[in-house]
Amino acid sequence: MQSITIIGRRWFQRGPGNTYHSATIAIDGKVVGRIPFSWGYGDMYVQNATDWLEANGYMPGREHHTNGSKEPGWQYFREKNGIAWHTEAIDVQRKKDL
Repeated sequence: MQSITIIGRRWFQRGPGNTYHSATIAIDGKVVGRIPFSWGYGDMYVQNATDWLEANGYMPGREHHTNGSKEPGWQYFREKNGIAWHTEAIDVQRKKDL
């Protein structure tokens, strides 16, 4: 594994004010997974994609702290192994564009 690319698409739902996203995950330029329509604003698409990478065996799992949060072990894993990391978000106007 030389590189991981995560491309997110975000949509803001007017009215209730919710933000949703989807994400495409590529390793070494080949798409390996997709996160479907999910709730989450900002960079939540990156967190969901990282969870997907862990769950599907592409990256080691992170240890849980007593407060329920996870260690950022994936960042250490990438740096230690020289894996390039690229994320990008595209804001779309319509739900169906996710």
